[in-house]
Amino acid sequence: MINHCIDLDTPEACEIGFTSDKFDGYLWRRDNHITISAILSRQPGQGNLSRLFDAILAKGLDVKVPNPLPRMEQIGKNKGFTRTQEPFEPGIIDDLIDVYVLKAEESKEPE
Repeated sequence: MINHCIDLDTPEACEIGFTSDKFDGYLWRRDNHITISAILSRQPGQGNLSRLFDAILAKGLDVKVPNPLPRMEQIGKNKGFTRTQEPFEPGIIDDLIDVYVLKAEESKEPE
């Protein structure tokens, strides 16, 4: 099972464009998805977040955004994310939270 933090400017982060010139915060990799829960764009409105989503999806990974703030919720809706509910920490804290999900296979354009 893959389960680790992705810090800014690490080799894994640089592969997807998660760099300190564009963002502040961290990502979390778990199995086949990356969770975006604590990031701040240093250049809002420049498309960096959209490019980050695209780079994650291009690696075949899903993107999850738990309990998004209103701005992130709107961005997610515009990008095609689906609102779901999942346990906060399955088996530990089973309270459901809103999670916006974009699956890698669903984001591909039909050929």
